[in-house]
Amino acid sequence: IRMRVSSPIVGVLAASAFIAAVLLMAPAISLGSPAVRARSIAPSAVTRPSMVRGVQSQATVTSLQTVGSTAEWKVPDVLPKVYVYDHCPFCVRVRMIYGLKNIRHDLIWLQNDDKETPMSMHPDKKKVLPIVDQGGKILIESLDIVKAVDENPAYGPSVLKPSTGRKDIDAWVKGTKATMAALSRPRYIQTYLPEFAFKSARDAFVLNHPIDKSKFKKGDEGIFKEYEEALSKSPELLATFNEKLQEVEDMIFSSYHVSPGGLSYDDITFFARFRGISIIRGVQPGPKLASYLENMSELTDIPLLYGMAV
Repeated sequence: IRMRVSSPIVGVLAASAFIAAVLLMAPAISLGSPAVRARSIAPSAVTRPSMVRGVQSQATVTSLQTVGSTAEWKVPDVLPKVYVYDHCPFCVRVRMIYGLKNIRHDLIWLQNDDKETPMSMHPDKKKVLPIVDQGGKILIESLDIVKAVDENPAYGPSVLKPSTGRKDIDAWVKGTKATMAALSRPRYIQTYLPEFAFKSARDAFVLNHPIDKSKFKKGDEGIFKEYEEALSKSPELLATFNEKLQEVEDMIFSSYHVSPGGLSYDDITFFARFRGISIIRGVQPGPKLASYLENMSELTDIPLLYGMAV
């Protein structure tokens, strides 16, 4: 194909039109295909270069994520295997400490209906994540894992200060728990989060997570209808939630740590809780919360979910 142009400006316009035409003629890629799911689940919102390589099977979606140059990583002799769900705030806690300390690790996404894998590793045979396999040594309980990693001399000095016991944040989370569940849970299963790659995994999540436990028990088929009704009420729920979010502004000390004194366990629990709001289209965090979430996302290399918000 040849194009003749009479001026630089016309040349730019012609080239742009040509590229657009080529893109329109290119075959569409289905986001429903396993390969694309594995590569599109977490578009990085940070400025540091990153690479995600994914391999998906019926049971798991596994990715090894590298940030920056190899020299930036602390590379253990045996890479920790970190088993997680992307939506899970307890899993986010563990991912945070590995990111904050630049420890290279295998990040392994389990399907939500995969019982065998976690139960085969958990000391009490429970389907509970996160789980870390540290060269054959199994670590469980999110904050215990955070502590073990942060205080391991092989990974350098500790980066976290103790928790300050933020009862104000705990009270806010408790007071908005029902609204947050109604807004977030029906949305999780509509996204391309890796643990929901298959219908069986999405169904398992719904049946195990009723929004109102006073109305439904785990396994009740009525929970599917409950999720539909929650989505239909999104406008009024979101209006209430956005108003409540403004109260959080006074709880944030700075854009880099939520409490005075520096990075602490308060940040581990705070970011893990609030990252989930980014899955909600139309959510309106105040400027301090928005800045904090963006900065902590970059520090930990855990993308926010605005790019797939529903």
